[in-house]
Amino acid sequence: MYVREMGQSLGLKKVESYWLVKKKLFEVRVVAGKMRVMIASFEDWYAGQFHYKKVNGELPGAKWTSSTLSVADVGKILGIAEATVYDVFKKGYFKTLKVDHRTRVDRASFEEWFSNQSRYPLRRDGDSTSDNAKEVS
Repeated sequence: MYVREMGQSLGLKKVESYWLVKKKLFEVRVVAGKMRVMIASFEDWYAGQFHYKKVNGELPGAKWTSSTLSVADVGKILGIAEATVYDVFKKGYFKTLKVDHRTRVDRASFEEWFSNQSRYPLRRDGDSTSDNAKEVS
């Protein structure tokens, strides 16, 4: 696809599109004097990042959603505010990693920790979160 098409799919203007190309985030080839973004490398890059979102299409970060949880997801599971989730991270109960400047939680280590702890009950959709203000010890 042309660089301009790639930019339009992400809702970017011309300069922003060429800025992504300059960062060498995906494979680019020159064909007949025009830069072309290789679709496979673009889709691979898109699936591994969270910053840019397609105007029409799937959500970014598909590579990470099956093996990691977001801060918001952990907060919902534990029934605590996102700010408190970071306090839990500091305790080192489970593995965290940075993906595209965002903190993600390794799903396997979180599930192992969650099944062996007793402080946070299993939360279901619709459960009240009145105990959100509890301090994490």
